[in-house]
Amino acid sequence: MNSWSYPLKFSSVAMRILLVTPSYFPIIGGSEVLTQVLATKLNEIGIDADIMTYNMDKKWCPAWKEERIRDGTIDVLRMPGINLLPRLPNPLFSLLRINALPSPVFVKRFRTYDMVHFVGEADLSFPLFSCFADKPRLMHCVGIFRYGGIYRYYTHQRPYLLRLFRRFFAHLADKYLVSSNEEQVLLSDLGIRESKVSILPLGVDINLFRPGVDKKTENLLLFVGRIDRIKGLHTLMEALPLIGSPVQLAIIGSRWDQEYVKEIEAMSQVITKKGIHRVMFLGAMDQKEIVFWYQKASILVCPYLYETHSNVVREALACGTPIASTGSHMSEEGADGILLTSKHPEKLAEAIERLLRNKEMREKYGKEGRAYVERNLSWDSIIKRLVDLYKEMLDN
Repeated sequence: MNSWSYPLKFSSVAMRILLVTPSYFPIIGGSEVLTQVLATKLNEIGIDADIMTYNMDKKWCPAWKEERIRDGTIDVLRMPGINLLPRLPNPLFSLLRINALPSPVFVKRFRTYDMVHFVGEADLSFPLFSCFADKPRLMHCVGIFRYGGIYRYYTHQRPYLLRLFRRFFAHLADKYLVSSNEEQVLLSDLGIRESKVSILPLGVDINLFRPGVDKKTENLLLFVGRIDRIKGLHTLMEALPLIGSPVQLAIIGSRWDQEYVKEIEAMSQVITKKGIHRVMFLGAMDQKEIVFWYQKASILVCPYLYETHSNVVREALACGTPIASTGSHMSEEGADGILLTSKHPEKLAEAIERLLRNKEMREKYGKEGRAYVERNLSWDSIIKRLVDLYKEMLDN
């Protein structure tokens, strides 16, 4: 086989990659954003990358109709699907992590692509129903956490299903991609051999996410993420009354769990009535809109119950914004701009207050975070490593 360069060539034809994800815009979440970024960056370096997803505008309510639309430079194939039990507990999800059934025609669309890259493991319908497709398949796991997602479900909540899950999960792809060593260890518990796992951190657009030219707004706290219990927003709401300095809290994210949203709104009303702190619900935003808030915020607060770190952590650090987090450090060695705290409201309040009262510490953490992202997480370096992985898989 000929040597590879950027843009890559495969058998004298430009490489074609199909990124497959169960949901895509207008549904907004970490997997959707990651899929869009990967497709955009691959196209920028001359690799033809398209996206396949269910034809749905509301989660797990797909239409039985195939569409092809254009998202900037990306072709998006919206495939037919059906949810047989939209209002009842889905036994297929409990057993196999399947929320909807795709039309069999979707596998035929693989034919013109050199590689199929599945993004996200929360729903396994596309990977499972294409397990016999004659294409190299990469499974990009974006939610492997010890205390959440499929790991907790099969190892703690439904351990009697673990043996079944291990048997089929290990055959869904030729290679599995995670972002950390810890996730690789967790995958081994789910039946994936170490030789089938590659580690690739999630990248950041350091030109888009960068420190602002204006001064930060004093005592502005920021929470970014879907309003869902695992994001721990209630812990932050419980911590606010324990903070002595008056603060503004800006909440950016989709209203994921309606019952939980009502709970959070009720807590915010109680806080607002006391007249010390102010809570703002700003809804979901795209990346360009969120940048403004990253740049203005004094602190990004990540009170997650399950996640260790996410896209918003990387993006905020790239903007020079320090973080108070109940997760873990990005770096095992050296400074990364994150102040760790426990999940207890009292400890979270103490961490926030500590940063608010010490401007020098905030600036120091902000600079450390930006430097870490520039060194390790720019999309240029991440995409090159991803393409090398494509090359390795196609060579084999």
